[in-house]
Formats: sequence, structure tokens, C-alpha cells
Amino acid sequence: MRTIRKVAAVVVRGGLLLAVRKRGTSVFLSPGGKREPGETSEQTLTRELAEETGLRVRSWRHFGTFSDRSALEASTTVEIEAFLVEADGVAEPCAEIEEVAWVDAGFRASGIELGSVLSRFVVPELCARGILREAAGAPGRVGTVAADLDGTLSFDGRGPGPAVTEALTELADRGDVDLVYATSRAPRGTRRLLGPLADRATLICCNGAVTVQGDTVTRRVPLPADVLRTVVDGLLAEQADFYLDYGDSFVVSGTGFPWMDYPDRAQLGRGEVPSLEGVVKLSVHPPRTADAVAKLRAAAGPALEVCAHADGVVDVTCAGATKAAALAALPGTDTHPVAVLGNDLNDQEMLGLADIAVVVGDGLPGLERAGHVLRVRAADADVAAVLRDLTCCRTGADRTGG
Repeated sequence: MRTIRKVAAVVVRGGLLLAVRKRGTSVFLSPGGKREPGETSEQTLTRELAEETGLRVRSWRHFGTFSDRSALEASTTVEIEAFLVEADGVAEPCAEIEEVAWVDAGFRASGIELGSVLSRFVVPELCARGILREAAGAPGRVGTVAADLDGTLSFDGRGPGPAVTEALTELADRGDVDLVYATSRAPRGTRRLLGPLADRATLICCNGAVTVQGDTVTRRVPLPADVLRTVVDGLLAEQADFYLDYGDSFVVSGTGFPWMDYPDRAQLGRGEVPSLEGVVKLSVHPPRTADAVAKLRAAAGPALEVCAHADGVVDVTCAGATKAAALAALPGTDTHPVAVLGNDLNDQEMLGLADIAVVVGDGLPGLERAGHVLRVRAADADVAAVLRDLTCCRTGADRTGG
């Protein structure tokens, strides 16, 4: 019996494990592959993950080496050196990969067949370490609804449509459900988009870097000025369009972000060096080069989070300042079920950890393969319907008619 040696990436986000299925097969495996001549394990890991999913490795650590009979070739033994990986980007099927899936420990109930090493060794070890989410159960009565705004509740930049507005108003009127707007917008931008609905929220969250309850700032996580200086100096040298958000005001360099014509907008003059004290978010206009995000990541290092949105805008916040962290800090979310609606990369962790999750639109492929996740169309009526269903405690099968 021959032995094939491979390197594999174990990528977990929000308690969900990334698996990939090659074209013409039915079994899902970890992203990875064989070393090319002269490659180290880390080089193989980086290359294979990018080729198969488009993800860029941020960091890795050894997870274990496992051997078993191949799920694809009965006469072959596979020896896999697995690394626990943190990576940037949205996982999408590339090259020979036909499908990506994000799965929990109940993957079989979702119709997922995992490879032998993945199912017999990797999944149990992730569960034993408390890294992988257990199989989704009946959530019970929802006590918190947290929703992203752009692309989730609003699709034209002018605020939610009439059906979603009515559904949100009904939620606010109930009084027994906490309503959270978890967005990349600063609180002033949320209020501008939502109008009176914003005042009825339990919490407004700007990427986890700033949270507001009523008129009170309950959380503020500024970026480290020394690290931010390296990033900003690079952007100024490249004449990139960006803005620095201080929470209650922001300053723009370049001519980008024409839709943000707020009264507190300030423009940096040519050669002017901005203050970096108290910055809670850096946003970069759609980069001009394909490697711009990778350069941002390299400059930012582990102290900063780099999130590329579907529209190309890149947000930079302090590491750990995430929507999921801000939501977890809200009292009561550990004792009653939480429903989350989102559509973009910075929603993924929050969606993975929710008791019920709804992906709006076509983004974040494969997330609906987890047992607690539903996908709906990015349309006013569809999102309004699911908002109403969520608070009626209907199951995923009920909501989808399955």
C-alpha cells in the first residue's frame, strides 16, 4: 500500500471548520496538498490554501500529524501534517475545488461526508479542545437579534426598505427582544441610515471598536498609534484614498468615499500628517493593486485586524475589536438565544457563534452548510419575513419549508 504525504490547513472561524470538495468527488477534505520540490510545510500550506480557496495565511501552528486510508483511493494511505491556520479573506472554490463548506460537529446531519483523517482525527480533536462548535440544537426563544446594515437590512445605501422597516419596528415594539445593529459604520452613520429606528436599538456596534447604548459609549478600542503610523505612512506614500475614524468624527485623505458627505467630514491637505491618537478604524478605498490587501496585512501585523469588504473597501481595526466580541459583551447573550443576520466577511465570526444565523445574499459561500445557518435572498420582503420568523422560534427546517 503506497503512502501519500500532504500538508493541510485547519481553518476555524466562529466555531466552524472549513472543508473543500474537489470537482467530481463527494467527499470534503481540508484544504491542502503535496509539497512541491524544495518547499517547506509552511510554503506548501500557504500556496495550497491560496490556490484552492483564495485565503491568505496570516498565522499557523502545528496541530498534529495523522495517518489513515484515503477516502478517495482505498489502496492508499494518507499521512497528513495539519496546521491550525488563521487566514484573511473569504473562502471561495478555486482551481479544482467545486465547493467549500463551513461545518460544525454535526456535519453528517447536514449531508456532509468528510475525509477519513478529517472525520476520525481532526474533528474529534477540535471538539476536545473546545474549538469546533457542537451540533446545532433547538435554539428556544430568541432574546437578541443582531443585524449588519449594508447588504443585510439595506440594499441601496438609503436605509431599509418598507418591509424591513416595519419588521424592525415590530421588534422594537415588543420589548422582550434586544435589537443590535452590528455594522462597520460609526454610530453617526448608523443613525443617518436608520433614522428613528437607531434610537430604539439596545446597542449600536461599529466593528466592535465602538459600541453605544443610547447616548453612552460602552466600549471603545483605539488602534495602537505606533503600528497605525507604519500603515498610514505607507498609504500616504502610495497616495491611496483612506479615512481615519475617531468615532465622533473622521478625516479623509484623497478623494475617495464620496457617499460620506457628513457634516463632521474633514479633509487632509496635501502633505498634512493626521493625528493618530484615538483612531478606532482606518478605511481604505478599493485598492489599486491586487496585492494591496496583502501589503496592508504585512504592515499591520498581528496587532490589527484587516477586513476586505465585498465592495472592495478595506477596514482596519484593533485585533480583538470584532462584532462578535462586542455582541458577547452585551448582558444576557450567554443565557438566551441570539439570532444574527449578516452578509460580509466581518459578520462571519458572529454568524458562526450565533444560535440562529441568516446569511443574506450570495456572500460567504458554504456557510449555510452549518446546521444553524439559513441563507435568504438580499431582498426587502425576504429579510422582513425572516426577521418575523426568527422571533417566533421556528426552526431552520420550518423557515426553509424543509
